[in-house]
Amino acid sequence: MNETLTDRQFAFIMLGAAIGQDLVYIPQLMAKEAGTGGWVTMLIATCIAAYLVYLFVYLGYVHKNKTLYDYSQELVGKYITYIFAGIYILYFFTIFSLNCRVFSEYLNIFTMPHTPVIALCLLLLLVILLVLIKRLRVLARLCEIYMSLVIIGALIISTIIIFQGRLVNMRPFFEVSEVSTYIKAIPTMQFPVVGIEILGCVAICKNNTKKVFKYSALSAFLYGACLIYVFEACLSVIGVDDIIHYDFTLFNVLRSIDVPYLDFLKRLDGIALMFWFMSVFCHLSLFAYGTIFYINKIFKRISYNLLVFIVLILAFFVFLLPQTYYQAKEVLIFISNAMVITSVLIPMILLIITKVKKYDKGTT
Repeated sequence: MNETLTDRQFAFIMLGAAIGQDLVYIPQLMAKEAGTGGWVTMLIATCIAAYLVYLFVYLGYVHKNKTLYDYSQELVGKYITYIFAGIYILYFFTIFSLNCRVFSEYLNIFTMPHTPVIALCLLLLLVILLVLIKRLRVLARLCEIYMSLVIIGALIISTIIIFQGRLVNMRPFFEVSEVSTYIKAIPTMQFPVVGIEILGCVAICKNNTKKVFKYSALSAFLYGACLIYVFEACLSVIGVDDIIHYDFTLFNVLRSIDVPYLDFLKRLDGIALMFWFMSVFCHLSLFAYGTIFYINKIFKRISYNLLVFIVLILAFFVFLLPQTYYQAKEVLIFISNAMVITSVLIPMILLIITKVKKYDKGTT
């Protein structure tokens, strides 16, 4: 199941796994944690994310034609690799299952109030099933199309918003006295990091060039820049004091503005919702694939398609566990903190051993 991708597809699957629902939630969190200087914190978090992306790609480039599971066995042994795989399975599966719940709840509350949440979840899982059985290459092509549209759509919509806002709401852009606040808020800005672990599920083959480093790092910076632009756009309309009260900030801002020259688009939030669906779909599909990938590595005798059905059925039962949307969101925030292990600790351990054993000698 070691499916290879092109250099450009690496960048797009990273974007697909990372973006998810962030474009909707991030303005509130940035304003709450760092005020109008939230862009500073996000910029630092983006630089950290770019380095971690580079780290995953570097490990894959050194150990060509091998995924993280494969070269981990060479570096740390079979049993420790099983522990690593178990951590990734729990991480991917929990985020996938609970994000299905959060997304279905949102659809139920804001767009389909008369449709049961369970029905929305089943429909979502069915669509994900159709993509997963086609495996990673089809999913990567889908991410290329969808994430290109999402980034372009987010930039256009944010530009429309910012022209309806006021510069005074975005000030002060930076305060020296608040530097400590910006730094303390960095751990909460984990959005650019969560999801990059999917790169460990893809092998870099001989056809991949060193451009894979450039594309992957640039995608991380593009993602961070997009989040900052969306934040500043929302801030320009409602200000830092009010933005913290809006859970789905982007959609609430879109509903509050009137754009005369776009009179033919009475519901601009509906256009944004379409792009959001694309990003969430890619996010959920990639996290589901990550779960199946590591399970398939451990239980090689079980067919891939059977694992797809098993994982999606289990995800549905986990979907039912939280009593409310807010409970699911709290668990998501908690499990997202595991990215310290999945995105930082594990790849750093593998990198150090790679350097000590000189696996990278003559490869870069």
